[in-house]
Amino acid sequence: MLSLSKIVANYMILHRYVILLIIALFSIRPIHAQTMKTLSGFITDAANGEVIGSAVIHAGKVKAVSNVYGYYSITIPANSSAINVSCAGFTPQQLSLFTQKDSILNVQLAIPANLISEVIIDVSGRMASDESSKLLNINKVKDLPTFLGEADLIRSFQLLPGVSTIGDGASGFNVRGGGVDQNLVLLDEAPLYFTSHLFNLFSVTNPDAVVDASLYKSAIPARYGGRLSSVLDTRLRDGNNQYWTATGGLGLIASRITLEGPIKKDKSAVLFSARRSYTDVITRQSSNEDISDNSIYFYDLNTKINFPIGPKDRLFISGYLGKDKIQSADDFMLQWGTGTATLRWNHVLNNKLFSNLSLIYSNYRYSLGSMNEPTSSFLWKASIRDYMVKNIFQWYQSPGSTIHFGAELALHEFSPGSATPHGNASIFQPIQLSGQRAADYSLFWDHQLKASDKLSLEYGVRYTAFRSIASDSTILYDYVGETGMRKSPQNPRHYTNGQILRWYHHFQPRISLVFATSEAASLKASFTRTAQDLHLMSNSLSTSPLDIWAPSSYSIKPERANHFSLGYYRSAPNSRYKVSAEAYYRSMTNQLDFVDGAETLLNEDLPGDILVGNGRAYGSEFQLERKRGKVTGWISYTLSRTERKIDGINNNKYYPAKYDKTHAAAMVAIYHHNQRLQFSATYNFATGTPATLASSRYQFSGYTVMYNPGHARNNYRLPAYHRLDISATLKNRTRPGKRMNSEWVISAFNALNRRNAFSMYLRQKDSNPLQLEAVQYSMLGMIVPSLTWNFRY
Repeated sequence: MLSLSKIVANYMILHRYVILLIIALFSIRPIHAQTMKTLSGFITDAANGEVIGSAVIHAGKVKAVSNVYGYYSITIPANSSAINVSCAGFTPQQLSLFTQKDSILNVQLAIPANLISEVIIDVSGRMASDESSKLLNINKVKDLPTFLGEADLIRSFQLLPGVSTIGDGASGFNVRGGGVDQNLVLLDEAPLYFTSHLFNLFSVTNPDAVVDASLYKSAIPARYGGRLSSVLDTRLRDGNNQYWTATGGLGLIASRITLEGPIKKDKSAVLFSARRSYTDVITRQSSNEDISDNSIYFYDLNTKINFPIGPKDRLFISGYLGKDKIQSADDFMLQWGTGTATLRWNHVLNNKLFSNLSLIYSNYRYSLGSMNEPTSSFLWKASIRDYMVKNIFQWYQSPGSTIHFGAELALHEFSPGSATPHGNASIFQPIQLSGQRAADYSLFWDHQLKASDKLSLEYGVRYTAFRSIASDSTILYDYVGETGMRKSPQNPRHYTNGQILRWYHHFQPRISLVFATSEAASLKASFTRTAQDLHLMSNSLSTSPLDIWAPSSYSIKPERANHFSLGYYRSAPNSRYKVSAEAYYRSMTNQLDFVDGAETLLNEDLPGDILVGNGRAYGSEFQLERKRGKVTGWISYTLSRTERKIDGINNNKYYPAKYDKTHAAAMVAIYHHNQRLQFSATYNFATGTPATLASSRYQFSGYTVMYNPGHARNNYRLPAYHRLDISATLKNRTRPGKRMNSEWVISAFNALNRRNAFSMYLRQKDSNPLQLEAVQYSMLGMIVPSLTWNFRY
């Protein structure tokens, strides 16, 4: 039996080899033509003590960037007398140097008092050409129009080229032809399996608790793994270590409150953030029993503590707890929730070597209850638990050369479902599906190198060994049958608890090159190979919290992808505008689909319903951005195609994936009228998503029977999607010495009042069963206004 204690023991053995590798690396010293000195330390916000990632530190031609924990290391000539430190949104600093030896230099940056917020989607402090990731600061997100008064980090990323969603009300997001399960979403390093509240009306990320998020959609660094398409790395705020503050907002549907302050001033801090909807309180006030007996609500809690344990060590403890519940009187109940915990230890081994050790726990649980018939009432429960140990080293080898390396171990426990009787009158027969376990072991190495003034590159590799493990008594089958049809289980094989069912190995090389054609323009090319061993078992148009996750095993093979990207970027340092164009191609193997009518819930022979094939996604992305001035924003456009080719579907020919959109465009405009008044608007257009509708029919006994010859899939397009969102923000007047600031936000979601189609199906007309009519279903087919009061004390 594989336990967490064994994983930690295996990790410690692996850790010894990592330390030996460090010693070997340090035995090779770079040769310099002149005496050098190394400056290192942390960059923080002078106002609250929060660390500042992506701050730029440079002296002459030598430049370094602080990491996500605010740490930097820069090696410069010993006779250098000054360095410059800068970051978008902060006042730059020039610091004089009075020593020619290695030294620790911590820097605090201040925000200008008269700064008007700018919307800049860029990686602060990096070269304009370095587009390996897109970073959104939460302050920028709050400038965009909100839905029901809540700034939404994940919805904001959908305004970028290459990022989309199936439609209003759909959970998750799609990146460059990938499914929602092919995005690795992290919250303070803990993985999230479902990222929305109330079926995507709200995101799980509380805007007051999050500082920023980075989205990697190409050139994914080797330190990330486990998903095919992208990585969304979200970070919680560390907390204010200077003074206590309270931040929050009162909305029509939900409210939130965040408290933060020092445990010990200038040293440690604690943050606590809570949010809850009160739709259940509103429904209970209705005089209509059909409404008052229903309950729907969500809540989430975030907390984080950070404190130093020495001049070179700092501990961080963070956690998240969220829950959604939907209940219709005593007839139906659906609930889901996530709990995470992260213990992180930052340690500076020396002025060139930084370590981050993380212990991570994640638990996603979901359940469904049916109580409308007392004799058949049941309660179904399922869950996914992850236990992870991860150590990342960052070695500032020499000027222009930084190496990331480390190891990651994880244990995954899947409980695919158990259904038990609910109530004394129920005669429902209990169902218990066998649990599954899996473990993966990863080593990674990534080198960022500035080869010359014009050429920069990042290359690395990630190796993962994944094993599927028997849980209790496990029976495996071969599934045999006709291609494209449901297969039956045969040849049973029995395994006992802890036995290894299958090993898989993934070698994932990655490389990206940036060539500066001038001071303002550059070209970038990248290749990324990724692998995925955790699969979402969903055959519906949009994912739901009840969808089952399963690991690679004897019957389910890992998904793999090769991603090629080529782009051109232009942005002068003092220019108001930035333009980018990028083309990509992704090939995918072992892509999953299902036979017609497949059941994924409580299906003991689910592998028999799975169809496997290949996929491809390709396209071009364009973006024009205005970064400064009274009017800021951007225009993005994506021309793309996402297809699957699976034996047994569509006559074994390529067919569009359910989230394929040929054209997608977004426009964002933010007008800063003055210090108190701001207007913003976003407009989205996209080609309709595919749908499967019958292409043939015949009459039988006076009725029309519809069918698809050749098992056609996604053979029809929904109407094009259009949506305009607008908002206005009015800040209350501030007076000297006033400790409380507040603002009113008025917004309208879907201001054009369009009924955008979410799905469509054919049905027989009541008046004439021989005739068919198309029925269009919309999730949010109306204007949704909101009014929110935000405050900070």
